[in-house]
Amino acid sequence: MISHLADVPFFLDKLAALHTAEWKHLYVDWDVEAARAEFSDQKADGSLPATLVLHEGMELVGSVSVVFGDCPARPDLDPWLASLYVVPQRRGQGHGLELVRAAIALTAAAKAKRFHVFTESAEKLFQRCGFEILDHTTLQDVPITVLVLTLS
Repeated sequence: MISHLADVPFFLDKLAALHTAEWKHLYVDWDVEAARAEFSDQKADGSLPATLVLHEGMELVGSVSVVFGDCPARPDLDPWLASLYVVPQRRGQGHGLELVRAAIALTAAAKAKRFHVFTESAEKLFQRCGFEILDHTTLQDVPITVLVLTLS
């Protein structure tokens, strides 16, 4: 089941820790407290920013966020698909694709015209969902690929 994080807040602390561990190297001064604060500001009313959580009951499977200002290397672009995460033991089962599609639907419902994502290594996953390569740049000296999906 996919839920808004605001509807399943018992996952908030775990997601903040997982996201920080996975992506702290890309952001200056971003820690568990900052992640918690970002999550706490989100609602479940269809507005952005939002985090979607894939879970089976109380078991976390993965998550994805739709946010603004995610890529300091490209401040001219918004909104962003961010923090696509699937727990290691559940990877390779299509959950990432399911979360990306849910994020696209949420963003389209919010009337965004374009949707962006950057990745260190998952270009092919996003291209399978219709994203096209827009740019190659760096973030904190890490090479990234920026992709865009036209929604309308």
